[in-house]
Amino acid sequence: MRIAVASLFLCLSAAVFVGACGGGSEEPAGEESAGGEEEAGGTAYEGPITSTDTAHGKEVFDQHCEDCHPGGEEDVGPSLIADPHTPAKLRQQVREGSGKMRPFSEKRISNEDLEALLAYLQTINAVK
Repeated sequence: MRIAVASLFLCLSAAVFVGACGGGSEEPAGEESAGGEEEAGGTAYEGPITSTDTAHGKEVFDQHCEDCHPGGEEDVGPSLIADPHTPAKLRQQVREGSGKMRPFSEKRISNEDLEALLAYLQTINAVK
């Protein structure tokens, strides 16, 4: 019995250690995947922008993006206008983050809000 409990403890300790050191694939506590990670043979991020609500998209931008990309320009983050990306690349960037940018889960920016954000970014030529 003691051996079984010790083995279980060691397995759990190793799993916690690997996850805490970036070796696991789980997202940070409280963040949930949007389900759009790379898939074999393509990406779930592909597709046209499904919103035309640019006013709401600007609200989302102002709330979540403006501090690092003021007006879509460079500041803490790079210019979104100087190097426009496809909707798929922007969806991936928002959901997965990279570099200094943290990912935004669907809890923080819903899929509907993300599509409105893309519609807004299209108006400032940040989407190609």
